[in-house]
Amino acid sequence: MIVYNWVCSFRWYEVCLAVGSYLLIHFWRQRNRKGAAICWPLVGMLPSLVVNLERLYEWLTEILKAKEGTCVFRGPWLCGMQSVLTCDPRNIEYALKINFPNYPKGQEFHRLFEDLLGDGIFNADSESWLLQRKIASLQFTSQAFRQFTANTVQDMVENRLVPLLADVADRSASVDLQDVFLRYTFDNTCTAVFGKNPGCLAPELPAIPFATAFDDSVEATMFRHVMPRICWQVSRLLNIGKERQFLRALKPLREFVDDLIAFKKAAIAAAGEMQDQDLLSSFMRNNDGGDGGGGAAGASFSDKFFRDTVMNFVIAGRDTSAVALTWFFWCLSQHPHVEDNILAELDEVRQRSKDCGGAAAEQRLQCSGGSAAQRFLTGKELQECVYLQAALMETLRLYPSVPVDHKGVLAEDILPDGTCIRPGMRFMYSIYSLGRMESIWGPDCLEFKPERWICVGEDGRLRIKYESMYKFLAFNAGPRVCLGKEMAYMQMKCAAAAIISRFRVRVAANHRATHKLSIILTMKNGLPVTVTRRELGL
Repeated sequence: MIVYNWVCSFRWYEVCLAVGSYLLIHFWRQRNRKGAAICWPLVGMLPSLVVNLERLYEWLTEILKAKEGTCVFRGPWLCGMQSVLTCDPRNIEYALKINFPNYPKGQEFHRLFEDLLGDGIFNADSESWLLQRKIASLQFTSQAFRQFTANTVQDMVENRLVPLLADVADRSASVDLQDVFLRYTFDNTCTAVFGKNPGCLAPELPAIPFATAFDDSVEATMFRHVMPRICWQVSRLLNIGKERQFLRALKPLREFVDDLIAFKKAAIAAAGEMQDQDLLSSFMRNNDGGDGGGGAAGASFSDKFFRDTVMNFVIAGRDTSAVALTWFFWCLSQHPHVEDNILAELDEVRQRSKDCGGAAAEQRLQCSGGSAAQRFLTGKELQECVYLQAALMETLRLYPSVPVDHKGVLAEDILPDGTCIRPGMRFMYSIYSLGRMESIWGPDCLEFKPERWICVGEDGRLRIKYESMYKFLAFNAGPRVCLGKEMAYMQMKCAAAAIISRFRVRVAANHRATHKLSIILTMKNGLPVTVTRRELGL
C-alpha cells in the first residue's frame, strides 16, 4: 500500500524535466570540451556527433589528438555506423596499399553514393574498377591528352579567366572568387571529359543548373554519412527532407550529362571516326570490342555506364581544384609575405627564360600585351615555380578538398597500431586531421608555411621536398591514387600565376572563412573579394 501511494504521488514530469536538464547541460559541456565523444547506451556516440555537426572536421581532429591518432566510433545499435577513425599514417598506408584487397569501397560506400556516382570509377570495386582505371590511366598518361588539357587550361586562363577578372577590376566591383573558380574548373573539366566547353566562365556569369543541383546532392549525401541508414532510407521512401532535395537534384545532373553524351555521339556519327582527345572519346574507342590500345577489347558499355563514368570525372575535376584555389587565395590574404615571395619567383622565372633567349617566351610576350612582368607563363615555366607549388601543397595540407574518406572491411584485421577492425565496420581516415597533427608535422603544424615543402638540390636550386603520400593525402594514395593529380596542379598553378601577376586580390573585410558541412571542403558563403590591377612592370 505504501509503494502504491508513492507511485501514485510520483510526478513523472519532474523526472523528465530533470533528465532533460541533465542531458542539455551534458551536451553543452561536450560542445565546449575538446575531444569529447561519450558513448551512450543504445545510441552510441551519435549525440556527440549531432552536437558537433557544424564543426565536424575540427571535432574529429580534437578526438584524434586526444586518442593519439585512432578512435573507434560507435553509432546507434544495429545501425551500421561503427567505424575505426584514424589519421595514423601507418594505418592509412596499411589499408590503402599493404592490405588493399581487404579495404574496398564496399557496399556501404556504394549505397551512400549510388544515386550520385552510380557504378563509376570512384564508386566501383573489383573488375569494374580495374577496367575503368585501365582505360582512364591510358588516357591520362598519353602525351596527346596531356597536351590537349594543357592547351585547354592555358586558353581558359588567358581568354576567359583573366579577362573576366580584368572586367571586375575595371568596374571596381566585388566577386565571389570561389564561384569564379568553380566555373573555371567546370569549363576545363567538361572540355577534358567531353571535348565541349559549356561556357560557364562567360563575362555575364550565367546560371549553372548543374552546379546548383550538384551542391544540393553533395549536401544531401553528407547527411547520409552522419545519420543512421534507416533514417535516410525512410526519408527517401517518404520523399522528405534532404532525400527529397537529393532526388530533385539528380534530374538536372543526369540531363546535363546525357545531353553531352548525345552531343559526343552525334559528333562521332557526323565525323565517322573518333580523333578527339577527350576522356569520353577514349572510353567510346574501347566500346564494342574496339581495340582501344589497352587490352579492353570486347568491352561493351551501356549509356548508363558512360553517364556514371563521366559524372564521376566531372564531379572530381570541378570541385577539388576550385576549392583548393579558393582556400589558397584565402591563405595568401592572411600571409601577404607568401604572395610577395610568389611574385618574386614568377619574375625570376620570366627573367631566366628571357636570359636563355627563349623564342616561345618572347612570342607569348608580344601576344599578351607587352608587359614582361605580366607575361603568361608557359607550361614548362610553371614547372619551375617551386615556391608557388609549395604554397599550393601547404594549402592542401591544411585544407584538403576531400576532408574525410572511408573504406569497407572484408575480413577481421589488426591495424599497425593494434586496433582491431571487423567486417561491417568502416575504415575512416581524416585527411583534414592528418595535416593538423604535431606528431606528424611538428609543433608548427597549424602554421601556413610553404617553406616546409622546399629543399635545395645538388645544383643549388630550389626543389620540392616530397613527403610520404600517406602523410600528405590530398590526392589519395596507393592503387587508387588520383589520376588527375598533374592536371589539377597545372590548373591551379596556371590560374594562380596569371591572377597574382596581374591583380591584387583583397578579401572582403570581416569575412569569416568557414567550410560547409559537405563531403567537399567548400567555403561557406564563398570568398567575396575585390580585384585591382597591378601596376605594369611591378
